Amino acid sequence: MHHFEGNPHFEVNPHFEGNPLLSGSAADWERLIEAVGPASLLVAIKARMSAALRRRCAPEDILQDALLHAWRDRQHCEWRGLRAFRSWMLSIVDHRIQYAADQAGAQKRGSGAAPVPLAAAWNAPGGSMSASHLAPAGSTTPSRIAIFREQAAAMQAALEALPDEQREVVRLRLFEQLSLDEIAERLGVTVAAVRYRFGRGAERYQRELRSQLTSRSVSVPADIADFTAHGGAKSSP
Repeated sequence: MHHFEGNPHFEVNPHFEGNPLLSGSAADWERLIEAVGPASLLVAIKARMSAALRRRCAPEDILQDALLHAWRDRQHCEWRGLRAFRSWMLSIVDHRIQYAADQAGAQKRGSGAAPVPLAAAWNAPGGSMSASHLAPAGSTTPSRIAIFREQAAAMQAALEALPDEQREVVRLRLFEQLSLDEIAERLGVTVAAVRYRFGRGAERYQRELRSQLTSRSVSVPADIADFTAHGGAKSSP
């Protein structure tokens, strides 16, 4: 398997018969979600949430909500490969975080009802969405979410083990999918500096991640194992 520019968190070319977004197959959808790295999405979600929102809503809730919306709206997404699909998923995440923050603000002001999980709302009598619109259960079961949570905790710990200047470059590159040029502009440094920091940081992150996963007795996802076997991250633009 190959990885998006050396990213250990998701595959670039998992084999699908045609456009997986039009498949309607639960198996294809589960493989697609696994391929974008749900645990890495959790890390990105946590970084996007304010401390106040995290006290009211868990990153796992946002992930489940985003997966349900992605399944519902999948036919509106143009399939342009895994990187583009993951970017689309992140855009849904941003919308769900904003929605959760708006609900939390309304509740605090006493003008909003308690939030209702999307799945419960869709299955409620008279609801506008039927059970047939709900995502296949595999990626949102408590056991799978627990695995994603443990993997995400390992990724976060591996990131935190990096020196500051390497950590932010690795986070922006692997979790946020920014290009080297975009990272350089955001951090106010040269592309050469970003390339150097990413090369050193990704190598260390790879070692730390495997150590964290092993110490937590969490299985190493196949894509991360393959990433290590083939020499780690690349720093191409």
